[in-house]
Amino acid sequence: MSKKSKISQEDIDAFLQAMKGTKPLTQNKIRLVSSPPKRTIRLPAAEDEPLIIRESQALAAVEGEDFIGYKHPSISNKMLRKLRKGQYNVEAILDLHGMSIEEAKIATDRFLQQCLHEGIRVGLIIHGKGRHSQTPILKNKLNHWLRELDVVLAFCSAAPSHGSRGAIYILLKRTR
Repeated sequence: MSKKSKISQEDIDAFLQAMKGTKPLTQNKIRLVSSPPKRTIRLPAAEDEPLIIRESQALAAVEGEDFIGYKHPSISNKMLRKLRKGQYNVEAILDLHGMSIEEAKIATDRFLQQCLHEGIRVGLIIHGKGRHSQTPILKNKLNHWLRELDVVLAFCSAAPSHGSRGAIYILLKRTR
């Protein structure tokens, strides 16, 4: 083991001289940035061919606090579990609050097109819990619409930090 070297008085004096007139920092916390900031995608005018969002009548209606989820057979349970826990970086957000069914359908279509165009794989769609109606209309519509789209590999209710049962994560196919 080596002994700690003792700092000479000459070095201490040189350091103190160099630091003369400086003030200590008021805080020593460093902000760590783990991922790029989330983007809210602006919905452009419908230029591309719309994704065909079809109505499916096979599913039972869900309530505001119900969990919803879907995964394509090619997606592992592990990937769905990570999506459900919010362990993927949300790259884009769409907020459907206050929209009619038709407005939400168009906005969802444009959002998904834009995500695919920009190579975004994970998004968050905020639909709300439907507090002003008997059942959450937009939540039920999204549950139907997203299952019908080939570009959607999986979706599920979001983690509490992203809106819980009032929002869903979506996992999209890679674009080539």
